[in-house]
Amino acid sequence: MALIARALSEQGHLAVRVRLPAERRNVSRSATRALDVLEFFGQARRPLRAVEIARELEMSPSSANQLLKTMVDSAHLVFDAREKTYFPSPRLAAFGTWMGQIFGAAGPLHDLVSSLCARTGLAVTVTTPNDLSMQIIDLAAPGDRPLQRGLTISLFGSATGSAYLAGLGNDEVRRLARRARIPDGDVPAILATLESIRGAGLADGPSGGDHNSWEGTWSLAMCLPTHLAGVPCVLGMAGPRATVLASLAELGAAMREAIEMHFSR
Repeated sequence: MALIARALSEQGHLAVRVRLPAERRNVSRSATRALDVLEFFGQARRPLRAVEIARELEMSPSSANQLLKTMVDSAHLVFDAREKTYFPSPRLAAFGTWMGQIFGAAGPLHDLVSSLCARTGLAVTVTTPNDLSMQIIDLAAPGDRPLQRGLTISLFGSATGSAYLAGLGNDEVRRLARRARIPDGDVPAILATLESIRGAGLADGPSGGDHNSWEGTWSLAMCLPTHLAGVPCVLGMAGPRATVLASLAELGAAMREAIEMHFSR
């Protein structure tokens, strides 16, 4: 039986919803683009030319130039006219130092997902709760399993959401269930499932959503130690149903070993 917290009544009422960042109507595109630029600098760790940034973010050269000029004008980037390169300014130093203190200077979260992906060949994510959804904040995935940071998946009905809910008290789960408009009659079954997840230390179940590339996919998830960032984080893996179910115990052990290796300090 899959360990996943889903409502039982009202067929389709809680079908798992997967939503891409660009689908949210309230997003300020220029703001998210600027943050994407800074994230790219963190990955590249060197000065970058406008053409490199435009290519990485799939922007037109004119849009990239306009964005970069705005970021230079606001002193978030500096521009080397001789080399025609951009680089984050000292204005961001305090922010970077703070993030390093929280997540670790070597980036253990990203090291964790990268090493697990390389070891298992499965998509690996770190998610955190965002209202009634779980949102991807870091990931590593094979080329045939496209994912992106910012993608959200329903809190109820998903493996990552179930792992997070299992870490909460039953009163808080009931409160969230009411907000998600889950019928009262379904809540006892959800609480029983969450108790099973607490005992197993792992949630697993079918991946949902309307993205064809994820049909027939099975997911598993477990909570990361909350002291890592002051916010709850869930480690997840997903891959072909038959592959994951055939080695569920081994994959769970691999997740625990990776967490111990990267965060034992």
